[in-house]
Amino acid sequence: MPQPFKVIIVGGGVSGLTLALTLAKAGIDYVLLEAHPEIAPDAGASIAVSAGGSRTLDQVGVLEDLLAISTPLREFCARDDKGKLMYTYDVLRSIDR
Repeated sequence: MPQPFKVIIVGGGVSGLTLALTLAKAGIDYVLLEAHPEIAPDAGASIAVSAGGSRTLDQVGVLEDLLAISTPLREFCARDDKGKLMYTYDVLRSIDR
């Protein structure tokens, strides 16, 4: 008879949470370890999901929910540790090339 086991997931980012959802749907026990006290702190951060990531989120059944509450990426910018703008990148312009 197989021995029961528990999967350890290190990190509550997009990958870790997606893995946790997938394991839960499969009935596999897991523990999620996250260094921060909150999984989704209100820190003004955002995520961008690539085509491959979208396929994975679709396979686990959450892509439609994500699309319903998200905004397409049109441009992004990078800031230094003091919040000063370093550069802005126009995503749509580079796609049109």
